[in-house]
Amino acid sequence: MVLPVIVGMAVIVGHLAGLQASPPGLFGDEAAFGYNGWAISHYGVDQYGVPWPLFFRSFGDYKGPVGVYSVALLTAFLPLTPFTVRLPNALAGIALAMVAGALGWRLTRCRAVALILVLEASFEPWFFHLGRTMLEADLFTPLCYVLALLALAEKGERRLRNCVAAGICLSVAPFTAQPARFFTIVMVGLLIFSFGRRIWGWRLAAVVVPPLVTTLVVAAAGGHAVARLGAVSVFSGRSWLDAVLFALTNYPQYFGPRLLFISGDSNLLLSSGFAGLLFLTAIPPIVLGVIAAYRRRPEPMARIALLGSLLAPIGPALTTTISSRRDVVALPFLLILMAFGWEALLPFLRASRWRAAAAVAVVVVLTAPYYLDYAFVYPVRGGRAFEAGEIEAITHAHDIAGGHTVLLFSSAQDPSILALFALRPRPGLTDPLPAVGVRRLSRPSELASAQDGDIIVLAAGDPPPAGATLLFTELARGPASLLSTRQSTTVLVRVYRAAG
Repeated sequence: MVLPVIVGMAVIVGHLAGLQASPPGLFGDEAAFGYNGWAISHYGVDQYGVPWPLFFRSFGDYKGPVGVYSVALLTAFLPLTPFTVRLPNALAGIALAMVAGALGWRLTRCRAVALILVLEASFEPWFFHLGRTMLEADLFTPLCYVLALLALAEKGERRLRNCVAAGICLSVAPFTAQPARFFTIVMVGLLIFSFGRRIWGWRLAAVVVPPLVTTLVVAAAGGHAVARLGAVSVFSGRSWLDAVLFALTNYPQYFGPRLLFISGDSNLLLSSGFAGLLFLTAIPPIVLGVIAAYRRRPEPMARIALLGSLLAPIGPALTTTISSRRDVVALPFLLILMAFGWEALLPFLRASRWRAAAAVAVVVVLTAPYYLDYAFVYPVRGGRAFEAGEIEAITHAHDIAGGHTVLLFSSAQDPSILALFALRPRPGLTDPLPAVGVRRLSRPSELASAQDGDIIVLAAGDPPPAGATLLFTELARGPASLLSTRQSTTVLVRVYRAAG
């Protein structure tokens, strides 16, 4: 009884400790979730004044309702901070770990497998990192799918109430992260194919109808639900043949060792830049899980794991970049394979205490550097990617402006949403920034228009106007690497006072 409590506490602490500091800062997408959630909670409208929308327009993109309304619920009684914004995904990560453990128990009836699956779903880098950001409600998607699989596992499909629960969970998924808006119907088809005649009549309707209805609602939203699809599609600006060849090149990369086990996602928003999406220790249970699932392929869950793993990367492969976030729909199938794999591996490890001790030692040696890097090095390495220091700089600049205008310019990212997050003007205004004494500059030449005494907030590398005085600088400091004693300093934001 002690071990499950220790594991549960480790999961909670691992998801919540330092949530506001690593990843560092608050990226624009996260700030958009925060400001819109705060606006809904306090004014009942989004940043543009639209009351209680289903999808939230935010600087050309559209945020899903689950993420925004989760933040709205929290900001009703908590302050709007990076911790609060990231808390929904962290809580979803904790819930996903517990549900994964329950699914592992249902599939294997082995407590050890259940506890290991809790740890896998918490601390494998793919799960761990997604639970510490709010770029979208990413972990809510696999949570919905795993809950549905849990309801149907071990002859759950024979009970109407279980089918109703599965249908409800699947119906929520299209409102979580963007990949689920396309994949949920695929998931429904996968369940129908895998269970076959085992789900029929009212039970079939209970599983199929709710997600079908919500998918139709998403489709009716049109461009709101798929606003970025055209920009990232392989078909954008390419012939059909070139696009198909591009997708065929992308697809195998989602199974490749470089993404999964070596370097991870190249985008520092989606991966820490240290190790892959999964630890090397995940290879044995995954390989054994694939073998076990193939041998058990007449069973519904084995079919779901195998076919789902093959189908999940198709959608991501149709976009122009390899992205671990777009492949988040693969996580439920990965968990099933791991459950099967650990079920096969544990008898070998239990046969000898030395084997078990060696396995634990290998896990510690291969995983500890990742978390040390995440805590001490990644906050510096990922600072600019997450726009660290900008909210603090904007807040301080506004405080010392003394009636002068605060001018924002960044050649890399639009800082407007960070200013809205930091200063929280009343939502719904045509241009809310001037209401709090802020103006955004879109071109470097506009810096010359600064009046005497204006405060200028610049991203690192952007040149100030002639004669401006440097007031302060936001920096990120930390070790250059785990193996280096040299301290690394990264300039994030510079703040100047303009001269007339």
